Amino acid sequence: MPSVEGMETLESSRIVRSTPSSGGWWHADTRSSALRAATVVVGGAVLIGGLTSFAQLYLPPWVNSLSNSAGGWTMFSFLLVWLSRARPVLAGVLGIVAFQLLVESYSVVSEWRGFDDGDPFSSIWTVVGLAAGPLLGVAAGLVRHAPPLWRALAVTPLSAVLLGEGIWALNTIADTTSPVYWTLEIVLSAAFLLAAVLHGRLVPRAISLVTSAWLVGTLAFVGVLVFVLN
Repeated sequence: MPSVEGMETLESSRIVRSTPSSGGWWHADTRSSALRAATVVVGGAVLIGGLTSFAQLYLPPWVNSLSNSAGGWTMFSFLLVWLSRARPVLAGVLGIVAFQLLVESYSVVSEWRGFDDGDPFSSIWTVVGLAAGPLLGVAAGLVRHAPPLWRALAVTPLSAVLLGEGIWALNTIADTTSPVYWTLEIVLSAAFLLAAVLHGRLVPRAISLVTSAWLVGTLAFVGVLVFVLN
């Protein structure tokens, strides 16, 4: 049987191994890493937002709701911040930048194509981006840098939006839009969360916490949708 000192040493080694490197996930980005992260987010958002406008001409009907769904812009914003490798504080700012540039780049290209898409920063998506951008950005930063449980919890905002919008759309606008896209959102919601849980090798108690956060977030998002759209 190991001594008390030996058990303490073993436990300390486990903690060290489970903690991300690079000085801790809460630390600020260096100047060079911040510049790189901003470049990835700005460049990616302008490119994806602009291409989405053109893509509407070629996308099959079952995914044509992509550019007009909260889940679509949420996924792109989350992905760009995650790819930038920004830490949580900077990531929160970049979440706003990503969402706004995605929407405005789409709008600008649509105007160039001859479609009136309203004045800049005047749509409902502008408000959504200001409200949701920080949360999505911080969540993406945590998924990249935080310990396993925090990483899984950080996936729940994205998964909640996808599940909530998918359920809401199937019950309200499935007769005017393809139900395939909304069903795909629900599947992706579960897939993202499952991947985070499996990657983090979470124990059952932690899985219950993450699942609860996912479901509560979903209910909250559906409530917001109903309040805003009704």
